[in-house]
Amino acid sequence: MKQISPQGCAGHFIIRRWLLAAALLGVVGRPNCPAHLIDNPAQAGVVHYDSSIMPPAPVISNPAGVGSGGGTSRAAFLSGAFLPFADRVKTHADGAFFFVESDGMPAHRMMVGITAWQQQVPLPQAYVGANAWQFPLQPEAATNPVSAKTHFFRGAIALAVNGVPIFNPIKNDGRTDTYLAGELDEFGGHAGRADDYHYHIAPLHLQRIAGSNQPIAFALDGYPIYGLTEPDGAPAAHLDGFDGHTTPSLGYHYHASLKYPYLNGGFHGVVTERGGQVDPQPRARPVRPATKPLPGAVITDFKSTPDATGHTLDYTLGGQKAQLRYAEAGGSVRFEFTDTSGKTTTATYSGSDASPPAGDPPDRPTEAISPRPPRNPNRQPWMKVHALEMDLNRDGILTRAELLTEVNRVFDGYDQNHDGRLTADEYNGPPVRSPMGGYAKQHYKELLDETGVITRASLTREALRMFDKADSNHDGELQPNETDLPAGYKAEPPGR
Repeated sequence: MKQISPQGCAGHFIIRRWLLAAALLGVVGRPNCPAHLIDNPAQAGVVHYDSSIMPPAPVISNPAGVGSGGGTSRAAFLSGAFLPFADRVKTHADGAFFFVESDGMPAHRMMVGITAWQQQVPLPQAYVGANAWQFPLQPEAATNPVSAKTHFFRGAIALAVNGVPIFNPIKNDGRTDTYLAGELDEFGGHAGRADDYHYHIAPLHLQRIAGSNQPIAFALDGYPIYGLTEPDGAPAAHLDGFDGHTTPSLGYHYHASLKYPYLNGGFHGVVTERGGQVDPQPRARPVRPATKPLPGAVITDFKSTPDATGHTLDYTLGGQKAQLRYAEAGGSVRFEFTDTSGKTTTATYSGSDASPPAGDPPDRPTEAISPRPPRNPNRQPWMKVHALEMDLNRDGILTRAELLTEVNRVFDGYDQNHDGRLTADEYNGPPVRSPMGGYAKQHYKELLDETGVITRASLTREALRMFDKADSNHDGELQPNETDLPAGYKAEPPGR
């Protein structure tokens, strides 16, 4: 295999964004070509991801506060890992979770090298606000860790430090290795059914910017994922079945590997699986119906306009050149298809014709819908009804901190043996007198983790999910206009 020369790789970076990241890191000089790009002689110059590279030398130092530190140092550690990509990734934390906002679009070219293409293309996604990525600020080891060999075939299992999600290397049929099947580009990613770009194997190329002593991603259980070696360059030895282990300096963490599972092969930490994926997690929103495979197509080039709103994807089909151009404008995306004969067709989509995202209930046919009765004013979101009861300082505003205080009080009240797990005899026992206490008793099925118990993390996750849904302006507070109840609402619904 012939290594690509640095002089031939300018197209692999959006130079402006690389220079910004380089300025953050104190790196000078022109960017080198990613060391994982190689020519595959079997495919006449088509570039593929080579996961056999060793991590490069460190370029930044490890920020204070390693993986097992307290809340403040842990948040600093997490923020530092995403810092090199701060031009497109925003982070923040509360007392329980770390949040990452991005559009899911990396600063490298995409799709080149794919030989099994389903005609999907990368489009920005709104992973912001209540739809941001999140994982526990303090990971909690699971009593019964769950393997990605048999679970989590939908959605992401990790998040790269450039804000791009990472899915299970095995696709949603439960058996196909996306890397071996030729579905991934030179950086280990591709566009999904919602035209959402994501990786399926560890993005080792990010170490060129982040440094080999930094995580390249975080699993959605909160544990970091490092490259092929430890931060000091020592081999990653004695890994468990999930490609993870515990060291004195880092605590538990995962490593990338050169073969399946490529990254975390499951979750050492506590997560909730719902509908075949980690829950909660953001949803990608398609603008057009899902597309079908195009057998024989090989993607050969991908270019973006300087403002990244227009893109050109070149491919060959049966040895003949073809092209797809698309551009975003005013909430719509215009597609222009040029086939191997040179014939061009166009189509514009705005989202109204898109298939429902995976996990969303299908729309019912309009002709089958009868007029709906007036909405019962007593049916209101639980958080909206009970927000003021959890307002500790009685100022009419419920903050996330106040909610977390209530969650912890309720959990400690039910956890009679103080083992950090609420079993049925505990949450069905004497009630904790509070709105959240009643919620835990009535909605316990929504709070159970994969082991069949309620943990502090699972209770917190559900409480914050309801809070974020009610927090319409995403400012971390429920203001009176967000908790006002409609006229006619009665505190005790009839018949209760």
